[in-house]
Amino acid sequence: MRIVGNSDIGLVRSANEDAFRFGKYEDGSVWAIVCDGMGGALGGKLASSLAADLVSRKIEKSYNCSMSGVSIENMLLSAITTANVMVYDRAAIDSSVHGMGTTIVACVVKDALACIAHVGDSRAYLIREGRITQITKDHSLVQEMLDRGQITKEQFDNHPVKNIITRALGVEESVDIDFDYIDVSEGDVILLCSDGLSGLVGCDELMKIYNNSDFDALCDNYIEAANSNGGRDNITVVAVRC
Repeated sequence: MRIVGNSDIGLVRSANEDAFRFGKYEDGSVWAIVCDGMGGALGGKLASSLAADLVSRKIEKSYNCSMSGVSIENMLLSAITTANVMVYDRAAIDSSVHGMGTTIVACVVKDALACIAHVGDSRAYLIREGRITQITKDHSLVQEMLDRGQITKEQFDNHPVKNIITRALGVEESVDIDFDYIDVSEGDVILLCSDGLSGLVGCDELMKIYNNSDFDALCDNYIEAANSNGGRDNITVVAVRC
């Protein structure tokens, strides 16, 4: 398996409040994390960095090559739950970052299984056989409106309150974490990204860029496309090729 990633401030923001980490285990399995902070430049950057650092440390330390999918799920959920408490407690004692929080999407790919946990609207996609599929479901106001049939998919993509999320890590004492198992095959690609990419580059364009990119340049090309489309937010993307 191969893994690449990159992050960019974009064209509008004064600071990059995204954070990402990735790595390989000794058995060749890979892990990746993308976080998108909220709560102002100071709070957002701190929240995303704290969460990414803690979760990466815990899943590096806790992993072993005999783990089942359920064990990996428990490892990810435990790490993210601990990060939630840490960010929440830090915000409670530091008035300068009160109310800070972060999204998170975290993935471990072992053998033929991808284990994905997420909170918020940072996403995971699967690219397989010329098609791209969104794996995660946004925790956002517009996603709830779409689910209730109040807006169409076209309205969803350009809605003025699209950036309002309904769930984030570190905002409350506890957090609900969604989890997905995805069977993967050789050649499949898992993309993790912040909404700085998904909000500006649709699935058709993501696939077009993928089809015309070397894997090593894929994340850079996605960032370039988001900036070409306005760069209204920080842009972070990690790609895993199975």
